[in-house]
Amino acid sequence: MTRITVVVPAYNAAGVLGTCLRRLADQDYPRDRYEVVVVDDGSTDHTPEVLASARRELDMDLRWVRQENKGLAAARNAGARHAHYPVVLFLDPDMWAERRLLQAHARHYGPAHRVAVQGSRLLHPAAKVTPFMETKELLPDLTRRKRVHLSPYHTIMSNFSLRAQDLWAVGGFDERFRGYGWEDIEMGFRLHRAGVELHWEPEAFAWHHHVESLEERLRKQREAGVNAVYFWRKHGKDPRLGLFLEIHPALLPVKWLVYRSGLLAGALRAFLRLAERHLDRAEGWRRRWWLLVASEGYNYLVQEAYYEGVWQALRTPAPQEPGAVARSGQGQAGGE
Repeated sequence: MTRITVVVPAYNAAGVLGTCLRRLADQDYPRDRYEVVVVDDGSTDHTPEVLASARRELDMDLRWVRQENKGLAAARNAGARHAHYPVVLFLDPDMWAERRLLQAHARHYGPAHRVAVQGSRLLHPAAKVTPFMETKELLPDLTRRKRVHLSPYHTIMSNFSLRAQDLWAVGGFDERFRGYGWEDIEMGFRLHRAGVELHWEPEAFAWHHHVESLEERLRKQREAGVNAVYFWRKHGKDPRLGLFLEIHPALLPVKWLVYRSGLLAGALRAFLRLAERHLDRAEGWRRRWWLLVASEGYNYLVQEAYYEGVWQALRTPAPQEPGAVARSGQGQAGGE
């Protein structure tokens, strides 16, 4: 049976990490066939105390390492370097695994088959505590995902496994991604180019429990805009990648008019304020209607922040370190 190292990169994750580890201790998978390595990426909260408590109380092979804050990509690499087993499963601390998660990942690893496995997730209902959080996953996800030959553009490393040898064959995670965004899809992009077959496994399911404010999301989107330009430049300004990232030169004039000229911003902010006032007292179908209106306003602000980061990066002609708009490593406490 496949032996798995679960790597959990944690930055200021005290509020969610305990549940993540308890769920991992309760897997429907032999205890001697997996281990858990937590990388404390310079946390300043009670993450070390949570880890110490879990080590005492949980019946599983749990180890942790601590490093200065270097960001999510560096934390994942550090965890993989401490892995004892051939398959590495990356799971963010705000991902609360169902009991069959490890088993669902493990069944894809036959002898000598180069494969990586993308698990599935949904936002935990308990995380929908504000109107902004309620608008997340308001509409069904109709994205078509192939069970075999999954597109690398659908890879999210918060619940993703691969063989360690395939990880290091492509150089590990690019640690120049220091802020939020794109380090996971960029890894999927390189794995796909290296001939690793990407699989989609919906039964490898975990609940995503991360509550964020609109301000936090906007900050992360600015970082994502900077990282998108780095991603595109790194891969030779590939036209298809530019279209996926929505930063292809052919798109930028329209994006500038919509998100940077200010022509639509005032009206959409007014609609958002109206929706938020109604949400204070709306119920039933009326609440759902105003959530849909608010969702459009929030989406506009999120994209506006993204293009703020994009234009900041594009104004820098020389290659630059991503994540320059904020302190390194921020935005990973709850994973994404």
